[in-house]
Amino acid sequence: MAARNLDEIRHWFDEGCSGRTMTERFTAGTDRLVKEIFQSVDPDADVALMATGGYGRGEMAPFSDVDVMFFARDRRDTKASEKVLYKLWDTGLDISHSFRTPRECIEEATKDVRTRTALLEARFVAGSSKIYEMFRKEVYPEVAQRRQKEFVRDKLREMEKRHLDSGDSVYLLEPHIKEGEGGLRDIHTAYWLSKVALRAGSMQDFSGLLGSNEYKRFLSAYDFLLRARFALHVESGRKNDVLSFEYHKAVAGLLGFSDSRKFRGAERMLRYYYLKSRLVRELARKIVVKCSKTYVNVFRDLLVRKVTEDFSISGGRIIVTSRDLFRSNPDKMMEAMYLFSNIGKRFSEATKEMIGANLLRIGRRTRSSPAAVQHFLSVFRGQRVYETLREMNDSGVLGRFIPEFGALRCLVVHEPYHMYTVDEHTLMAIRNLEALRSTKYKSLEDLHEIFNSLERVDTLFLALLFHDIGKAAGRHHEEEGYKRLKNILARFNFDVRKRQRIEFLVRNHILMSTIALRRETTDREVIAAFADAVADAENLKAIYLITYADMSAVNPEFWTAWKAYLLRELFSNTLRYLSGIREDRNGYIRDLQGLLPGCGRDVLVDFIRQMPERYRLSTTKERVIEDFKLAKKAHAEGFAMRIESGADGVAELSVSAPDRQGLFSSIVGFLSSRGLNIVGGRIFTGATGIVIDRISVSNLREIWWEGLATDLERGLREILVEGRPLAVARRERTAGSPFDVFIELDNEGSEEFTLIEIFSPDRLGLLYDISDVMYRNGINIVSARINTEAGLAQDIFYIQWKEAKIDFMSAERLLSELWQMLLQ
Repeated sequence: MAARNLDEIRHWFDEGCSGRTMTERFTAGTDRLVKEIFQSVDPDADVALMATGGYGRGEMAPFSDVDVMFFARDRRDTKASEKVLYKLWDTGLDISHSFRTPRECIEEATKDVRTRTALLEARFVAGSSKIYEMFRKEVYPEVAQRRQKEFVRDKLREMEKRHLDSGDSVYLLEPHIKEGEGGLRDIHTAYWLSKVALRAGSMQDFSGLLGSNEYKRFLSAYDFLLRARFALHVESGRKNDVLSFEYHKAVAGLLGFSDSRKFRGAERMLRYYYLKSRLVRELARKIVVKCSKTYVNVFRDLLVRKVTEDFSISGGRIIVTSRDLFRSNPDKMMEAMYLFSNIGKRFSEATKEMIGANLLRIGRRTRSSPAAVQHFLSVFRGQRVYETLREMNDSGVLGRFIPEFGALRCLVVHEPYHMYTVDEHTLMAIRNLEALRSTKYKSLEDLHEIFNSLERVDTLFLALLFHDIGKAAGRHHEEEGYKRLKNILARFNFDVRKRQRIEFLVRNHILMSTIALRRETTDREVIAAFADAVADAENLKAIYLITYADMSAVNPEFWTAWKAYLLRELFSNTLRYLSGIREDRNGYIRDLQGLLPGCGRDVLVDFIRQMPERYRLSTTKERVIEDFKLAKKAHAEGFAMRIESGADGVAELSVSAPDRQGLFSSIVGFLSSRGLNIVGGRIFTGATGIVIDRISVSNLREIWWEGLATDLERGLREILVEGRPLAVARRERTAGSPFDVFIELDNEGSEEFTLIEIFSPDRLGLLYDISDVMYRNGINIVSARINTEAGLAQDIFYIQWKEAKIDFMSAERLLSELWQMLLQ
């Protein structure tokens, strides 16, 4: 039915219909069809056909399920129901059905919270009105009033789990309109609880729970969510409640959001969505709290304890001693936030309302007030930095006190891999940095030690708070961000040293991640340039911590063991460089001999001498010995392989073979065909022509089986030694990506190598195809950084052509073929 009505629904958008009007019209159309079919089969059947679920609430969307229940006195009345059901199926409706008697309704509702929920919103559609009255008088009271405390508890747990499963944030770039935090299901939960706990009849009763003004705001937000869901169903052409990237532009257009000078229509639409979703979360939570108070035992400390002249603790909450305090002295709102941070208590509901009512009083005078600034900065020296900033942001105080940050609120900027709005990403970065103080994760041990070794970490928190401050200026925000940062630091009157440290960290917050993910971190040029940029060990430690916090807040999966390894390697190499550590070559050789007794010095010296300098810089002495054995075996047999599994989850396959064109391409093509996820590659070619390729893979544990190592070794031997043709499976690239293919060739970033960066939607066989194009153009891949996430590939290759940088003509030909291959 929905597919035939899509053109009509588009016309509803053109008319400017509200979301509730759309759901009412669509539900009424479904009612007419269902009633007509029921009456055509057996209008006198002693059965009531009732709508449940979203259909029962009258909240139908174009591709919603049609949930119905046939209700009868006993099981003898099923025949007519079956005939109706078959006819409904013939219409193409997605029917979900049940048949229940009064006794079955009560028994099933007692056992299953979902059945009970469905019966709470059951609505008469067709059939016997007398039978429906039996349901209203005999069944509904039992369903609504039995075991109320258990129902409230189960629904609260269900809501908490649902929020965690859907991302635990309103501010997701791909929000779930129905199940996400601040989505329609939060409204439904408040509705169900109000029916059981407060015996509410409909959502109109929310007016009494919220007050007239808040109820109007609630209806406006509810209406927008319904409208957005309708638009998503129309544009995706199916039942779909996840507003994913591929539908952002189309849904924004249908909802009337166009591009502005600074932001795309999709970005503007999402920002509006978050404002409404946040309101739904707050108001639905208010109703839920009122509904659950009767059933949740809360110990109240009724003693009032004075904290300052203006603030006290009552019932475990911070209260204000004078209702006019914030109106007469808005600086006190910042003192309230300091107390929130310092004494570990939350605000009372009355205090929150007073803060909200006086937000607009925070102006220029408060922003420059020495007392307010001092209270604000004290938060960053406390133990509840994230929690306090979260409260400040949610209440609106942070955005009023620092309007440059307020401009980031609910701001959407489409960037690769990012899952959250700009302000949410910032707060999560601060949360992750603060968590290093007491983390027990073994993988974060080095970051934990560095964090706790610093005397003052408030500078780091401030730098993180301001690190994306320029994004409110639009797509090209870097310079504007620096201007805004200067204004903030001037207001706060920082000393020169602190100001310079914050400016350095903000301006360079992506420097370390860029180098670690895109450059060879054992290259002396790279290490020297990065060391020059950070200048000293304190800056290095600070930027390492900020890089972790920033990257770990992109999305829950963005911080990986492989990225952690690359950053740790860059940090260690740079710290050694800044410390002036140099290794004695003779001592180095003696240590190697100690690890391999009986091996002559000359043999080891020859092996080390023939390998490039970057090999020694990036290889432990223990691994040099293993590589020596590997190369020796490859020289005798034509091929050798070793697998090492790291504690961080990244495994390394070392392959040694005589050098030849296309060697790396063949290796990665074969490994990809076996399902291995390649995240990095380093290629070391000895002067005598023996090659050691190190291929890092991230999923060896997940796909491991007892014979995998043997299978890999046999397969590689057949290809590299016996010359068996390589068959590489291919798959279409991921659809719906908002990001385009990008290729950059850099002949200036390294003295020896040309760098090629490729950014593209991922697909099976992509890495092989890239390396194959290079092989066919006579390009030698010296090193590679492979990064694939969320359907996007971002790969950087260090290459040479005829043992030098690539020339203009060869570069033009290579780029042309890469573009042609990637756009197929």
